[in-house]
Amino acid sequence: MTVSTPATGLVHPHVCIAGMGGIGGLLASLLAPRPLVLSVVARGETLLALQQQGLTCTNGETTTHHRLPAASRAPDRVQDVIILCGKYHHLPSLLKTVLHAIGPETKIIPVVNGFPWWMAPEDTQPTLQHILDPDGSLSALNPNSIYGCVAYAFSQVVEPGHIHFSGSPRFLLGAATQGGTCTQAVLEILGNDNSVFQEIFDIRKDVWNKLSLNVSSNFLSVLCEATLHSLTSAADTRTLIYQSLKEMQTLGLAYGLSDLPPLEALMSKMEQGGTHPTSMLQDYQHNRPLEVSAMGEAVLALAACYAVPMPTTEALVILTRRKAALRQHLSGQPAYTTQRNL
Repeated sequence: MTVSTPATGLVHPHVCIAGMGGIGGLLASLLAPRPLVLSVVARGETLLALQQQGLTCTNGETTTHHRLPAASRAPDRVQDVIILCGKYHHLPSLLKTVLHAIGPETKIIPVVNGFPWWMAPEDTQPTLQHILDPDGSLSALNPNSIYGCVAYAFSQVVEPGHIHFSGSPRFLLGAATQGGTCTQAVLEILGNDNSVFQEIFDIRKDVWNKLSLNVSSNFLSVLCEATLHSLTSAADTRTLIYQSLKEMQTLGLAYGLSDLPPLEALMSKMEQGGTHPTSMLQDYQHNRPLEVSAMGEAVLALAACYAVPMPTTEALVILTRRKAALRQHLSGQPAYTTQRNL
């Protein structure tokens, strides 16, 4: 077992990770050995476990253990980098826990699935804002301080404070706006000496590719309660995935993206997921709210703005919302999060 302790001293960059689920815990374990003043924000049982036992991260037969400052809010000091990790609908509440630690030079990295607020064209704001940023708190951030991030990582929470991941995680980073500061400055803090973090010059395209994979697989994984391997192996579900990917690519072109990867390349990437459950299936199995809004309804609203028909994707979203609502009715617990009805 490898054990690491946080760096000390004012010469080191200050980095705070808000949200200690599968991705947040994985990032914390990757950044803990670096010369940083690293802190994490968590709540409930996760916060208690981090404060009492620390963070444990396993990958196959390798286990690491990290003692990190953990609290329900960011330290009372301006941070150099703040990473927001959680479901898209968690972003406003996560932001409240770190708002006091954001300064003029703070770099903010939201690591979430879904169509992000900072990618919404100005002429679609009236349609998309109530889905992606209902209280306006995200749009109030300095756009030049935002860095898009695409996470290719198979990780999940085993128990509070214990993360398991498989494979070799990769995080693609790029400035959300052309006026944003150089991504290389962020990589120097997070680590540009390995293959975990990679600079992308047009992060929008990679966000869209990941969104296409999520949209075409996550809803279907809940409907079938199946892993990516099962979905891509069966002819009928593979056809639905392909049709949804095709619709997403058509919408991406209408949105203004070019040189999108062939559908076969996206299918191949999806097949690499193996027996790992999608994030939405994990949420469904644990009766947690589903990311219907940012991952589904925002995409369909964008498609309506560009008059792009998406019958397969729309059917997957509607049926998943129905299935989640049924579970909500039976359990009395909210099974999906949405700001509107289609």
